[in-house]
Amino acid sequence: MTKFFVCSDIHGSESRLESALSRHKDIDTVIVCGDLEMEFYDLEEIIRRNTSRSIDMRMVRGNCDSYFSSSSGVPDRITVPLTKTQKALVTHSHLYHASIELMAYAAQESCCNVVIYGHTHRQQDKETYGIRFLNPGAMRNGNYMIIETEENGSIRTELFG
Repeated sequence: MTKFFVCSDIHGSESRLESALSRHKDIDTVIVCGDLEMEFYDLEEIIRRNTSRSIDMRMVRGNCDSYFSSSSGVPDRITVPLTKTQKALVTHSHLYHASIELMAYAAQESCCNVVIYGHTHRQQDKETYGIRFLNPGAMRNGNYMIIETEENGSIRTELFG
């Protein structure tokens, strides 16, 4: 089993992020869907300080991150393998105008069957167009998501906040 901590739209709310991370010491990967509104290396330090071991971190840039110098090297979208049969497109979604249709096309082009995104500040777990759309909501409001994957390819999500 692999466990992912997924958040978005931190907007500089370090204390909420630290509090959420401290509740999930057994995570394998942290996925951040943009709008950090802090320097990338500061976020990395918070994650490392509040997790119990070396952890994989995957991040994309949001529309509010362009003002931070360390965000210039953070991509706008990435793909993340969740299981042997499930691959996620991770984006903040502002470049797709948070459109499910546009993100579905982008996911198909990247051979992904899951889209993990932020920007809207609304939590979501729904399937449309044969693609599962997951949005953890806004960390600054205390919202985040845990994704657990199994060897058989199944994905279970839990929304918090």
